[in-house]
Amino acid sequence: MDTTCLSDPRRQAVRSATGRNGLDHVETGDDPTTLVAYFLGKLPPELAADAPDLPRHLAIDGGDVITSLKIIDADPHVDPDPERDDFLVIHLDREGDRSRYTLRLVDIQGIDPHYASADFSFRIDCASDLDCKPACDCAPAVLDEPRPNYLAKDYASLRQLILDRLALLVPTWHERHVPDLGITLVELLAYVGDYLSYYQDAVGTEAYLGTARQRISVRRHSRLVDYRLHEGCNARAWVQVGVDVDTPPLAYGQLAFVTPWRDDLAELPRLLSPGQLANVAPSAIEWYEPCVADATQTVVFRAAHTRVSFYSWGRRSCCLTAGATSATLLDTWLPDGQRALQLQPGDVLVFTEVKGPRTGLEADADPTRRWAVRLTEVTPGEDPLYPVAFGDGEGQQTRPTPVLNIAWGRDDALPFPLCLTTIGAAPGCAYLQDVSVALGNIVLVDHGRGQPPEALGPVPWTAGTACCDCEGEPSEVATRALPFRPRLAGAPLVHAETAPPSTRPAAASLTQDPRAATPQLWLAEDDSDVIWTAQPDLLGSGPDDRHLVAEIDNDGVAHLRFGDGELGRRPGPGQILKAHYRVGGGQEGNVGAGSISFIVISGLTLDGVTFTPWNPLPAQGGIDPEPIEQAREFAPLAFRKALRRAITANDYAAIAALNPELQSAQAALVWTGSWYEADVALDPWQRNAADSALLATVEAALYRVRRMGHDLRVQPAAHVPISLTMHVCALPGHERGHVKAALLKRFVGTPGGFFDADQLSFGQSLHLSRIVAAAMAVPGVMCVEVEAFHRYGQPPNHELDNGVLPLAPHEIAELANDPNHPERGVIAISVEGGL
Repeated sequence: MDTTCLSDPRRQAVRSATGRNGLDHVETGDDPTTLVAYFLGKLPPELAADAPDLPRHLAIDGGDVITSLKIIDADPHVDPDPERDDFLVIHLDREGDRSRYTLRLVDIQGIDPHYASADFSFRIDCASDLDCKPACDCAPAVLDEPRPNYLAKDYASLRQLILDRLALLVPTWHERHVPDLGITLVELLAYVGDYLSYYQDAVGTEAYLGTARQRISVRRHSRLVDYRLHEGCNARAWVQVGVDVDTPPLAYGQLAFVTPWRDDLAELPRLLSPGQLANVAPSAIEWYEPCVADATQTVVFRAAHTRVSFYSWGRRSCCLTAGATSATLLDTWLPDGQRALQLQPGDVLVFTEVKGPRTGLEADADPTRRWAVRLTEVTPGEDPLYPVAFGDGEGQQTRPTPVLNIAWGRDDALPFPLCLTTIGAAPGCAYLQDVSVALGNIVLVDHGRGQPPEALGPVPWTAGTACCDCEGEPSEVATRALPFRPRLAGAPLVHAETAPPSTRPAAASLTQDPRAATPQLWLAEDDSDVIWTAQPDLLGSGPDDRHLVAEIDNDGVAHLRFGDGELGRRPGPGQILKAHYRVGGGQEGNVGAGSISFIVISGLTLDGVTFTPWNPLPAQGGIDPEPIEQAREFAPLAFRKALRRAITANDYAAIAALNPELQSAQAALVWTGSWYEADVALDPWQRNAADSALLATVEAALYRVRRMGHDLRVQPAAHVPISLTMHVCALPGHERGHVKAALLKRFVGTPGGFFDADQLSFGQSLHLSRIVAAAMAVPGVMCVEVEAFHRYGQPPNHELDNGVLPLAPHEIAELANDPNHPERGVIAISVEGGL
C-alpha cells in the first residue's frame, strides 16, 4: 500500500488480541549475516524452539544485486516477562546489498495480513548528509497572480490600480460615485496600501545611521559602535536652609525646593506645603529635590549653622589665602554646657563674602567670593586666652572660647583669597569683622520633580490554540505576552548620575557626565517590593534580570523597552507595572544664585520655625539632550577615541595616567636582549603616594591591554633634586630683603611657582635661560648670574656651559628648598645693590 498514516492503533490491537500476531520490525544484528525479527507479542507455536523445520516458515525476498538469500537457521528468544515481546534471530548464508529486502512469514496461523511481512535494509546505519524526512509530493497549486505595478506607492495610484483590476474582474460594475460601497472599499484599501508603503519607506530610511530621522533609531545605531547618544542631565545646586531654631529630624524625601517665575508667587511664605502649589502650572516654577542615595535619611537644620563666624585667634586683618585647606570657626557654649556647632566630616560649608571689605555694607559684597567645601576633619578646640561667659543669672560662668578646627580636601582648596576681617576705608577706618562667614545647613539638590506612581499595563497577551496530543487528549493552552512598549505621560524624563557619596569633594559634586547619566525611573510590580531598573541598554542583561530601557523620541516622550526573555526579562502576561519617575532636567535648571528661595515640606507641619532657603552659588550642570545631527557626525569615529590597547610607549603612559590618583605617567620600551619591556613611571599627586597598592592597581590595568610579547614593569617616578645658586643685583631704591623674598616666592614655596611640583613633569629638562628669565621678571631685579646649577649631591656636569640640565624620560626635577630635607633640592640666592 502507498498509504502513510501518522498513527497506527492497529499495531496495539494486534498485540492485545488473543491468537493474533505479526512482525513488528526487522533489523540487522552484530553480524551482517544476522537478522533480528521482533514480533507483536509472543512467538507463534510454529516458531517455538521445539518446532520442527522452523526456517521453512520464513522467506526473504528482494534485493537488487544480491538476490535469493537463504535462511540457514533461526533461534527463537522468549522473554520470561509476559509483557515484553519475543524476537527471532535469523542466520543467513550471506550479506545483502543496499537495496530493500522483505522478510515474510509463511504458513503461520493467526498472522495479521498487515504485519505478515516487514521491510529492512542491510545498510541502515550508513551515515548520510541528507534529510531523512520524505519529500512531500503534494505541491501547492499555482495561483493566477496579477502582475503588480510597483510604481503605485501613494493613495491616488493605488486607488486607480484597484479600479483597473476590478474592471477586469467585474466588467459590469461601472459605479464611481463616492457614496457607493464598492468605492468605499476601494478607497479603504488604497489608504491601507498608502500607509503600508510609507511604513516600508520609513523602515528603509531608519535602517541606516546616515538617513535615520527618528531619535530612537539614531540612538540604537550609534550604540552599536560604542557611542552613547546622551539625553542630557539635570542641574545641581547647593542650597542653604537658614532657620532661627533647630528643627526636628526631617527625611530628605519630605523636602523640596522651588524657584518661582511669577511675581505673585514671590509673595508666598518661604515654607510651603505641596497643597499650596497644587494649582500652580509646572512652567511657573522650577522644582528641586535633595540629591541623596537614600530618601529616608534624616537631616536636622540647626540655627547655629545658619551663619558661622571664622575665628582669627585674636589677630586682625586676616584672610584665607588662595589654596587654603583649613580654617578655624567660632563656636558658642549652650546653657547646658554643650557646643552649638555639630558639624561632622562629610558636611558641606559654603564660604561667602557678606560685607564689602572697604565699606562694610552687605550690598558691596562680591558675589563671586563664594566657595563650597566638604569637611574631611572636624576637631573641637578652645582658646583659653580669651574666655567667654555663658549661662544666665547666678549660673553664669566663664569658659575658654570654644572653637572648631576644620579641614577640607585639596580638590576643594580655595581658588581665591577670602577676606575675614579688615580695616574699612577712611575717614572712619572702622574695624570690620565677619566680612566673610561660613554657611551651614547645606543640602545638595538637583532639578526635577517626582511624579505620582503611573500605572502601565496590563501587559497584552495572547492565548495559543490547543492541538491534539492524542485522540481525545487536547494539549494545554499556553499564554504568551505580546510586545509591550508603554510611554510615560510626563516629560521630559530626568537623566542624572547617581547621588555623590559623602566623601566626594564639593567642587566635583555639581558636575556630571551626561553620557553616564541614567534615567531617574524605576518600576514596581503590583505594589510589591520587586522593582525593574532602567539601564542604558540590554546587551549585558540576563534572562532573569528585571531591566528596561527608556528611549526618548523626537518629542521628548520616553518609550519603555523590555527584554525578550534572553536579553532581559519579559514582563508577564496581564502584569501591571507602576512607574516611579521624575520630570525635568536640561538647561532650564541652571538658575542663578539666590533663585531657589522656597522650601516645600510634605507630611509635616512646623510651627515657630522661620526658614530662609537660598542657593549661595548658581545651579550648574544642566545639559540639554544631544542633537541627533551631532551623533550622526561623531558616532562613526567614536571607537577611535577610547584607547583600549597599549602598543607604543605613549599608549602605556596614556592608559596609566587615567588613574585619578596620578597627575601624569611616563613610559619607555626597553630592549632586554630578547624582547621589549615596557617601563612605566608614575607621578602621583602626592610625592610619596606611589605605594605598592597603587603600583599593583596600575600594573593590573596595563596588563590587560599590553601588547603580546611585552614585559611590564611599573615603578615610581625618579625625583632629581636640583642645586641652584644665583647672585642677583637689585635695582636702586629696592630693598634687598624684599627682592630676595620675591625671588624665593617666584621659584619655590607657592602654587604655580617655577619649581612647583605640579608644574614639573617627566623628562622636562631645565634650561638655564628660562630660570634667568623668570628671575629677571621679578620686580627690583637688575641682573642675574647663576653660579651653580647641577644635580644635588653630584658634581657639575657642564650644565652651566651647556645651558641645560638634561633629565631622563622617567625623571622629574625637584627643588623644594626645605631645610629639613635638603635632599629634595636647595636654592641659594644672594642679593646686592638696592637698599
